[in-house]
Amino acid sequence: IGHKPNTDVFKDFITHDDQGYIVHAKPGTSMTNVAGVFVSGDAADKVYRQAITAAGTGCMAALDAERYLADKGLH
Repeated sequence: IGHKPNTDVFKDFITHDDQGYIVHAKPGTSMTNVAGVFVSGDAADKVYRQAITAAGTGCMAALDAERYLADKGLH
């Protein structure tokens, strides 16, 4: 865990802020600007950057992914 998120590998595809954190496309969700791609934990959380936050937002991303797949008829 550092002070800069390790998200550069996604910079050509997913929207980042000026500090390198992945931006939530829809506030209150884990959705990114790419349909079917979700963000959680330290990649998006510049305030808390803690393991428990990563676990909680990981759960959000899993639920958002499940809903996305269900909406596509792929669950």
